[in-house]
Amino acid sequence: MKRYPYITNLLLCAIVLLPFASCHQKTALLKDENFNVEIDGKKVHLYTLNNTNGVTAQFTDYGGRWLSMWTPDVRGMFDDVVLGFDDIEGYQHAAEKYHGAITGRTCGRINNGVFELEGQTYHLANNDFFGSPVKNHLHGGIEGFHKKIWDAEQGVNENHEPYIRFSYFSKDGEEGYPGNLHVNVQYTLSEANALRIEYRATTDRTTLVNVTNHAYFNLSGNPAQPVSNHILYVNADKYVECDKELVPTGNIVPLKGSPIDFSIPTTVGANLDADFPEMMKGKGFAIAYAVNPSEEELGLVATLTDPESGRTMDVYTNQPSLMVYNAWMMDGTDTGKNHIPYHCGAGIALETQGFPDAPNHPVFPQVTLKPGEVYRHIAVYDFGIASDK
Repeated sequence: MKRYPYITNLLLCAIVLLPFASCHQKTALLKDENFNVEIDGKKVHLYTLNNTNGVTAQFTDYGGRWLSMWTPDVRGMFDDVVLGFDDIEGYQHAAEKYHGAITGRTCGRINNGVFELEGQTYHLANNDFFGSPVKNHLHGGIEGFHKKIWDAEQGVNENHEPYIRFSYFSKDGEEGYPGNLHVNVQYTLSEANALRIEYRATTDRTTLVNVTNHAYFNLSGNPAQPVSNHILYVNADKYVECDKELVPTGNIVPLKGSPIDFSIPTTVGANLDADFPEMMKGKGFAIAYAVNPSEEELGLVATLTDPESGRTMDVYTNQPSLMVYNAWMMDGTDTGKNHIPYHCGAGIALETQGFPDAPNHPVFPQVTLKPGEVYRHIAVYDFGIASDK
């Protein structure tokens, strides 16, 4: 996969690459006993994938969550770059409900929790606390995919890469959505230190499907250090305009000259003090970018870089949008792994997806799935270090 050339040049100016030491042993992997519990009478487990480079990713069937990602920095030191908690109770009781979770049937917001499909109006569960009163549908609803116990199957593919596949059957009417939906999500760890996520779904009745993963990343490995100094590139020149409740207006707006334009690599915190409608001044942003189409099946949509550690993460997808959220609503209420409180900017989410609120805006690419069709969404999070660039 191609790397974005501006990142290389910027990094060479931003950091001094040190010779590699031998890879250091990871000492704080999540423990099985903190995740092997019962929820609603169903057993929950911890799953671990490793490659021969020592890179490790961990998951749970509670919400099909991506829990950790241990990758080396430029000195060969391994750190966990995914925010989360040391045990399952942390995920169950967190103020931020979506850490590492599969969100669906539709991610993002649906205005007033209402949409029309094939001449019929559907009313979804309203659960979005952002805005008053609570009237919008967010991330699949009150009991969305993030709270389900998924079936799990662990194995190795034909390329000898380990994977974990989560499956869930969403019944007709769940959270207000029509149709019986079979969905599975497979996480595969490659020898090139990339995590590939492949989402598939089928239905027996026309419905909506727009599933994503809601992991938060901090490439420094230390969430006490905000991601404001991370360098972000987003391959987009337009974004989805939203109102004050973060609900799309239906307009696709050019980015050029705006403080949320990352088409030239810029630090996440560079323009946080800007007075701009799409931002919470001094704190951050949650923007759905209309990413530039690729001639290949998977296009590069973003690159995130931490100049201090040298870690990089390229994001590839076949989806038309990327939600970028710098966790500005985190306020220290949640205490994550290693007893670190999560404050504003502790991490950043890069969620590949279809357009939010698509059924209420005919000009958007639609997220409708019909019987006989297969929903297929691919996202690749490709981890590296500055010397790879």
